[in-house]
Amino acid sequence: MADMILVVAEQREGKLNRVSFETIAAAQAIAKETGWVVEVVLPGSGVAALAQELAGKAIAKVYELDGAALAAYTSDAYVYALKAFIEEKQPKLVLFPHTYQVRDFAPRLALALDRTLISDATGYKYEGGALRFTRQMFQGKFAGGCVVWWRCAVDGDDPDRGVSRGSGCSGVICG
Repeated sequence: MADMILVVAEQREGKLNRVSFETIAAAQAIAKETGWVVEVVLPGSGVAALAQELAGKAIAKVYELDGAALAAYTSDAYVYALKAFIEEKQPKLVLFPHTYQVRDFAPRLALALDRTLISDATGYKYEGGALRFTRQMFQGKFAGGCVVWWRCAVDGDDPDRGVSRGSGCSGVICG
C-alpha cells in the first residue's frame, strides 16, 4: 500500500467541479500531518486541459483516467474504471468530493474494492498514527468519529473491531 492519498476529482462538460479543489485542500492538510503524498485522478474523456489545471495545485501527480466510456457519466463506467485504477495504485486513502455524482457511484466502488466508505465526513484528526474522521449522524443531531486503520494480510478476524476478513484491508470503527 503506497503512502499516498488519492483524490478523485470531478468534472462535467469540460469544467472542474469546484468541490474537487476543496477535496484536494483536505487531502493536502491530511498529507501535511501524515507525511503522505497527494495524487489526483480525473475520470472523463478529453480531460488533458483540466488535468493541467489540477497539476498547478501543489500535488505530486495528476492522472488522466481518459476513455470513451467515461465521456458521459454512468456509475457502471466510473466504478469499472476507478476500481482498476485504485487496485493498481493501492493508495492508503481515497477522498471524493461531496457531490450527487459521488453519492451515486462511491458506495458501489467501495463494495467492488471490498473497502469501507465513510460518507459525509466533516473533519478529521490524526492521533497516534490513526486517522479519525468526524461525520454527522441522525440528521446532524450527533457527530461521531470513525477511526481508520490498516492491517497486514497476515492479520486474522477481529470481531471486537468489526473486521471479519483475513485479507489485507482497511477497516473503520465508528463510534
